[in-house]
Amino acid sequence: MSIDLKQKWTAGVPTFGGWCSSGSVFTAEIMAAEGFDFVGLDVQHGLYGYESVLSAIRAVNTTPAAAIVRVPSLEPAFAGKTLDAGANGIIFPVVETADDAAAAVAACRYHPHGIRSFGPVRAGLRFGRDPEALARLALCIVMIETARAVDNIDQIVAVEGVDAVFIGPGDLAITYGLAPAAAPVPGVHADAIEAVRRAAIDTGLAVGISCPNAESALKLAAAGYTFLPIGIDTHWVTSAARAEVAAVRNAGY
Repeated sequence: MSIDLKQKWTAGVPTFGGWCSSGSVFTAEIMAAEGFDFVGLDVQHGLYGYESVLSAIRAVNTTPAAAIVRVPSLEPAFAGKTLDAGANGIIFPVVETADDAAAAVAACRYHPHGIRSFGPVRAGLRFGRDPEALARLALCIVMIETARAVDNIDQIVAVEGVDAVFIGPGDLAITYGLAPAAAPVPGVHADAIEAVRRAAIDTGLAVGISCPNAESALKLAAAGYTFLPIGIDTHWVTSAARAEVAAVRNAGY
């Protein structure tokens, strides 16, 4: 059975994950096998489609790591299909209002608490077929990545059924008229990130943000962040390849 992220979050225990954008099933399997609490599979910006994310979910499911999928939009059908495939949770991008957050929750829950259609074809093998248990296990994570979302953060975190907020600093910076930034930029950008962190923690929700490395993740964990993807598979491959090529080129070859 997968690591219970929600149980850890409720206890204030940080969780650390790998992030996969390459579309590779094997990379996701490696990340999971190495002992991360979760593996993020990026369909929104990454190269995964449904068939490849299904295979990646199955690979992650062979380990204790939770499979968390970032879907392309708030559209509920893909989210439901991904949960039916065995994902442990969904990250919904560009959630800007309480209504958006409620729509995200509804996509993860069955009637009368949502609009998810019952058909856990693969999830039923792993989690059983009880609708209440399946809905309880499906983590609903909303992305806060615009100035408008920050303005509405108190209403968003108050929506029942939201399990975590995940800050997207790059898009958030753009909406404040700044260049994309992975780390807080002093001023309105950093203030916005802090407002989201504080609102989530005050409401008892998990709060997450991507980290470039373990050192950064540990500092953020000390600040109360509990959902912490570390690095990205594509960046790691690029960085390693660039360093090795530079070494041989600098040697004159």
